[in-house]
Amino acid sequence: MTSRKYLSNKKTAQQTISISPALKDWIERYVNVNHRKDPEDKRFTSISSFYNYVMEKSMDCFEKGKTLDDFERFVDSQTMNFFDQFTFRGIIPFHEMAVRANRYTTFRFKQVPRFLFAIRRMFITGVRPKDYEELKNMFNRIKTFFLANNLTKEMKLDIFATKNSHYASGIFEFIGTYKNLFLENCKLNAAVFGILGAKITDVTFSDTELYCRFDLKETDLLFRKDIAKKERFKLIEHNLSFLTNYYRILNDRTYYFWMKMAEDKDIIINFSNKNVGEKWINLIQNEIKNFGTQEEFLLCILRFFEKLHWISIENEKDLEFQIRLSKTQNESERKFMLDFLSNYSKISQDNDRLYLKEFK
Repeated sequence: MTSRKYLSNKKTAQQTISISPALKDWIERYVNVNHRKDPEDKRFTSISSFYNYVMEKSMDCFEKGKTLDDFERFVDSQTMNFFDQFTFRGIIPFHEMAVRANRYTTFRFKQVPRFLFAIRRMFITGVRPKDYEELKNMFNRIKTFFLANNLTKEMKLDIFATKNSHYASGIFEFIGTYKNLFLENCKLNAAVFGILGAKITDVTFSDTELYCRFDLKETDLLFRKDIAKKERFKLIEHNLSFLTNYYRILNDRTYYFWMKMAEDKDIIINFSNKNVGEKWINLIQNEIKNFGTQEEFLLCILRFFEKLHWISIENEKDLEFQIRLSKTQNESERKFMLDFLSNYSKISQDNDRLYLKEFK
């Protein structure tokens, strides 16, 4: 590392460099455009002022440990400000554990509409129909953010537009850095392509190499100006299905499948025998007593049976519920539950509604 020699800052020394005519023209146009935007900005009052400012700031960066390679990772302020609204810095090992359970969850539109519509605006604002080059430029700006924040080792998008086809096709490649965050980012990218209007037609995915490739096809939504919320969210669901389908779930850990099953209220969880049921209910009630309050005990027990899909709680305050178990097919489960509840409460019934009242 070299330090700055504290000589005079007066601009009297000259440095001659050779650049291409194309670069010279590019710099002149850039300075002229920015000078017209803000004539008071001293950085753009002349080509010399611009060169001096850029070189001095570059040397300041090198002085702070940056290298020439870091220029590829500089994130523009507009992109940084956009992602600052939706991102935060965290401890990666803890987030790796936290997102592990989300591997096969899908986005519900009402959960993330602000982000999805914001990133769509960011991509399409000022972009003319069929201007794939400008879309690629925006992608590269986002890629820089991902690289700078260690969210990926590599991101690549190739767009193929031909005169023989009205719709362009594309290939997106993504290499992750951490296993669980990798899949979350793959799902995020699939949703982003959906909100923009690009349809995934095939996916190549490797958990071990943290590699994902989307084969993409343009749809009518890509350059449409209207929101078309239903169509775009349908496309998001289509894209996500390549990553969250039951083929993948069944070939992963068992609890991912049980998480999906738990969402279906028509499925009940049964115990293989009475001893297993008693083991679980004893564990549950002991931990309710240790970590909850006496007033919450009956409600927590009802919530346990509700999570088994044996009952539906109708009113938590009145401890009112309905039994969902069949009288003929689930007779033993009904008896097990009612016998247990009767040990701690009086059970009253009004038609198909049951009520608990704690013993005094």
